[in-house]
Amino acid sequence: MIVNIDREPKYSLYYIGGIILGILKKQDHISIDELYQKTKQLIDENLYIDFIYYSLDWLYMLSLIEIEKDKVKLC
Repeated sequence: MIVNIDREPKYSLYYIGGIILGILKKQDHISIDELYQKTKQLIDENLYIDFIYYSLDWLYMLSLIEIEKDKVKLC
């Protein structure tokens, strides 16, 4: 489920997905590791990598991003 009322809003896939899209608008073709580090800086240092993977899956299913090798880019 994408929306979880028991968790802080900053950990929602919608919010994290928005942060990821903002990062990709500034720097296209970024590695997943670098994307994770930048997202952690903007949201919370305690952010788990699982949230990034779920958000990337969601953005990929919406055809907003592509993943080539270990790089993420906007469609």
